[in-house]
Amino acid sequence: MTNQVLKITATVQQNSDDGREAGSSTWNIGGNSSGIITFGNYTETQTAAFRFRGIDIPQFSKIFLARLKLRPAVSDGGDFTVNLKIKGIKEPDPAPFKSDGSNRPSTRNKTVNSVDWDIIKKWNVHEWVQTPNLNLIVEELVAQTNWRPGNAITFVIEDDGSPSDQSKTCFDFSKGDGYQAELEIYYLPQGLHEQITVGFIQGNDRDGEEDYKTTWYPSGYQNNMTTFGDDGSLDPNESSNDAGFIFSPISLPQGVEILSAKLLVTSPIQNNGHANILIKGIAENDATVFQSDGSNRPSLRSKTVSEVQWNTGHAEAGVLIGDHWTAESVYESPELKEVIQEIIDRPGWVGSKLGIILENYFSGHGNTKYIWDYNQDSGKYAPQLVIAWTRERRVTTRDKDVEVYNKANYPEFIIVHHSATPRDNTYFQTIKKAHIGYGWDDIGYHRWIAGALDGDGVLILGRPDNQIGAHCDSNKMNYRSLGVVLCGNFHNSETPTVAQLATLQTALDELRQERGIPKERVFGHGEVPESATNCPGNALLPYVQNYRTTGSLQ
Repeated sequence: MTNQVLKITATVQQNSDDGREAGSSTWNIGGNSSGIITFGNYTETQTAAFRFRGIDIPQFSKIFLARLKLRPAVSDGGDFTVNLKIKGIKEPDPAPFKSDGSNRPSTRNKTVNSVDWDIIKKWNVHEWVQTPNLNLIVEELVAQTNWRPGNAITFVIEDDGSPSDQSKTCFDFSKGDGYQAELEIYYLPQGLHEQITVGFIQGNDRDGEEDYKTTWYPSGYQNNMTTFGDDGSLDPNESSNDAGFIFSPISLPQGVEILSAKLLVTSPIQNNGHANILIKGIAENDATVFQSDGSNRPSLRSKTVSEVQWNTGHAEAGVLIGDHWTAESVYESPELKEVIQEIIDRPGWVGSKLGIILENYFSGHGNTKYIWDYNQDSGKYAPQLVIAWTRERRVTTRDKDVEVYNKANYPEFIIVHHSATPRDNTYFQTIKKAHIGYGWDDIGYHRWIAGALDGDGVLILGRPDNQIGAHCDSNKMNYRSLGVVLCGNFHNSETPTVAQLATLQTALDELRQERGIPKERVFGHGEVPESATNCPGNALLPYVQNYRTTGSLQ
């Protein structure tokens, strides 16, 4: 298990990798004569196809987020409706399209999973658009029997009942670099305990807009659009617009580790606003829905300590400008895992409704972003919260080491852990590099008891005993304990080897003698008060508990 979400990107690479099919018989391998691909209903139904090569994702991976990015080739004359359905070609390594159309999209098998893309606003030429989340389509494709990393993936965008002569366009590969379709996929390699949870807005009492910290609009301010940022209507210090969301069902057990979390929102209009906000969680165990009278609007709720800044702008030639959002495109927030982790680590978390607030943070006066409110088409375009998580929690904090962590350690306790990684397929150096990657100075533990790759039961020194650990932040244990870890996943998975247990016995005996620590102060990680973790696992914990009673693991 990697305990992190990975990303892969790809672009259409050859002219045989995209095109359009008109009706069910005419295949244009380069789009029309101007290198334009049409999809929707233009004199007849039009299907777009995009093939991406070299998708280096392991079989059975969990897909967190996947989306296509296209550049429109024509500015629409106005707003109109185009109803589309996105599918994958259900082949483990789909072949390029032939110029004679003999393997055009309508002749190929498609995925069971599909995604509706209903567009009701105009597009402008050259401005990137982004599809909804295609994760279930990609997950179905990489689960095929003969799927191998490096194979290709092909998507088709079919008409799904668009009104007559209502269509959209994008540039074909032949337009050149920077114009061809792009694919982004965030994924988790196959593991025993990784899961993806998606939270939805389930009613009009679950989202809305708060203006100037005083007034709550359950359906957004106007036209079912929720605003966040600074709309410039009042004095700059009093002109904030905040958004609030309650997502459900969030079926996360208490104590799991959040690997990644993103808020996905759909823009209703073209917008270049440069909103700067703080994203916070509502610090409630089962977030109550918003009252229409505003009596529990966002500014009146308790918030998480964790917060994430979302600056929807960038600098060009030293000038700050807003990022362009296009109509009907889906955008994601920065990483929110620390915010979500804080909520589900609350002692009374019950795993149901979870609240998120987008709070104005000194946006430029008159700079806002807009997203669709639930009230638009009964939630079809409402925000979603996507969370990747694992039951095997390895760490309870990934905060960067600070200077205080390097002061002398005066241990009064010994805390026993498991690495929550495969016992005989994990190197000490792999975990050490991962911990340093968090920004820590060293591996978080003081002792490592190896599995097969480093020698079954071999004791390896971690961070020096006189340095504060980074293995158990509950009850300030990092400041007053030594961390000993056994390589392995000992919760509902593996068992420690005889050699590992023998080394653990020796290590505990020697550390206790050196430090004068009584056996009653040897704990499993999860036994430390306020530690929300299964570590060291149900196959190792009984040995630790027996040691605490008798001085022997057995």
